[in-house]
Amino acid sequence: MSTERRNRREEIVAATVRLVARQGVPGASIRQIATEAGVTEGALYRHFASKDDLCQQAYQQIVAEMAEEKEQILKSAAPLSAQLREWIRVSFAYFDQYPEAFTYVLLIPYDFTESDISRRQGRMLMTLLAEANRTGQLPDMAPDLALSHFTGLMLNIPRLINEQTLAAPAAQYVDAVATAVCAVLGVRTDTDETPC
Repeated sequence: MSTERRNRREEIVAATVRLVARQGVPGASIRQIATEAGVTEGALYRHFASKDDLCQQAYQQIVAEMAEEKEQILKSAAPLSAQLREWIRVSFAYFDQYPEAFTYVLLIPYDFTESDISRRQGRMLMTLLAEANRTGQLPDMAPDLALSHFTGLMLNIPRLINEQTLAAPAAQYVDAVATAVCAVLGVRTDTDETPC
């Protein structure tokens, strides 16, 4: 793919993310996306088969970007509390840098097609929690329930920032959210550890 074609495709994806983050998937029309990207509708369709194809590909691209740094967390030998805190820190840093992309992937309701990449972060976190459960670091809680609690606590901060109920940046809430996550999940922390 030529550089110009790749740049145009990236502009279309960026325009889609901006509009969907503000208006939701149903509220962002192909015409609006094309206008926002500075292309014709015909040019948009040369890159993407349909609005759904465009939304799916944008979603998968963002998920892949978000998951890269989190893969390193899974490889860490740190205690569960430190791994959970780092997951929150990385997530909030991504939100602070790319709020529209974060919102598009994690806060906008849309039925994205199941694919290997679309559930990547959830599977990664579930692996971390299942291993912690197996080793006794996550006492008496099923990993899927722990995942639900974790994501609920973590995702509320970006949601409330988007609603202007909380002040940005999200990074200022990392320790408070990590402490709440550890308390809700019953994760034990060492006294010499920073808040989980």
